[in-house]
Amino acid sequence: MAIKSFNDLNRNQQLGVYIGVPTLVAIIICVLIYRSLGVLGADPHDGLPNFMHRNLPNNKWSVIEGLNTEIAAKDVIIARGPAAKIKLANLEADIKAGRERLPLESEKTEMRLLIEKLARDIPSDVGAVQVRSVKITENVGAAASVRGASSRSGSSRPEQITYQTEIVGDLNGIIKYIDMIEKNPRFMLVNSFSLKPGKIGEDAEKRQTTLPHEVKMNIITYVYNPSGEVK
Repeated sequence: MAIKSFNDLNRNQQLGVYIGVPTLVAIIICVLIYRSLGVLGADPHDGLPNFMHRNLPNNKWSVIEGLNTEIAAKDVIIARGPAAKIKLANLEADIKAGRERLPLESEKTEMRLLIEKLARDIPSDVGAVQVRSVKITENVGAAASVRGASSRSGSSRPEQITYQTEIVGDLNGIIKYIDMIEKNPRFMLVNSFSLKPGKIGEDAEKRQTTLPHEVKMNIITYVYNPSGEVK
């Protein structure tokens, strides 16, 4: 069958070609546009009529909207940055001040010497205290457990140390001594206290005097190892 050229077609056939080809091209273009609209997704700001909006799964506009939402959330976090840095700096200052109050693990002996020195620092016009003994004790089992946990976690956890202290002195001196301990820049706390009143006696001139009171107290503090190493 021979193919006729366009000029060999009659008028109706030529008219059909004139109308059919553009119509077919227009349909193909519309289909492609319709598919593209679905891939792109519905942009509420594009000004197109609603019938031209299509939403296929994972369309480009929904991906963009999702990214914009994530960006907005991260912008909020970034905006909090300066305030967070200030808060962190304040916390670091508090931690530093707290650690300065707590003695290092290697300073347990220095703390015992400090307890003895405070008794000597009491003004003579206030009272007098003499330290008889200071014994360092710690819960060996608890300390080992804390050290093991600190070693595994890489952190340093304070350990409680008790100084069993025996002193003698007059009432005013003892009160001043306890006040100096608990107000000292290095953290110390009188955990227990027992007092044996001094007996009434006479001096060389037969005047009635009160012998020094005897006191036993437990002074506690917390020591830490900043490197987290077991010593």
